[in-house]
Amino acid sequence: MSNSLQLTEIAISLVAKNLNPAVLNPDFLKYTGIIPSDWELANQPVYNNNLVQLVYKNGVGIIVQPNRLNVLEMIAGKPPAEIQLATVARQLVEKLSQVEYQAVGINPKAVVGFTSEADAYQYICGKLLAPGSWQEFGGSKVNAGLELSYPLKRGVLNLAINQVNVQFGEQVTPAILFSGNLNYPLTGNTVTERIQDLQQIIANWQNDVNIFQQLLVEKFLSSSPSPAQQISASVFS
Repeated sequence: MSNSLQLTEIAISLVAKNLNPAVLNPDFLKYTGIIPSDWELANQPVYNNNLVQLVYKNGVGIIVQPNRLNVLEMIAGKPPAEIQLATVARQLVEKLSQVEYQAVGINPKAVVGFTSEADAYQYICGKLLAPGSWQEFGGSKVNAGLELSYPLKRGVLNLAINQVNVQFGEQVTPAILFSGNLNYPLTGNTVTERIQDLQQIIANWQNDVNIFQQLLVEKFLSSSPSPAQQISASVFS
């Protein structure tokens, strides 16, 4: 794999009916064993009628909305054995087995850094898109991004490609952000069967991340327009 590609974040997104965000507070998560007792919150939880957001110091976050439960983790620099989000997601499904789950998404993000904004812009508008007069209007260049969808044997791999700036400490680096979504509707005729299917998909998260990386390396990063930097950071559009 290209040394310029850096995974920054993975999220597991559970789509469910009639999910009550208020149920998932820090005390409940620790009391039920979903979150280890020694985990500390990085900041104050966010609570309102339609959203609960909890972020822990180790980079794991839980975001709950009425129809969606997201477990995410900032993974830059972490070895696979230290990545916790799948364990948390499986515990949530086990403890909230009465919820009517409908689908699950495995959502990795990766970045490639460039030496200048012009090089990052050229990657999208010169390498991925065909040059033409459409790229300028009113004296300004177009801001371009791509959204692609790849049907798989099961599910769909959706890919968004955008130019961003990545901040690491005080340094801001131009980059291309690849946002993946491997989306799987759940199968099964009973609640138990659907939960078993859901748990199996979550358990296979590393395989999905490998598919995402394979797509990027083979189809998008085989020849970069300029040497890219390897970066380990958070992403801001």
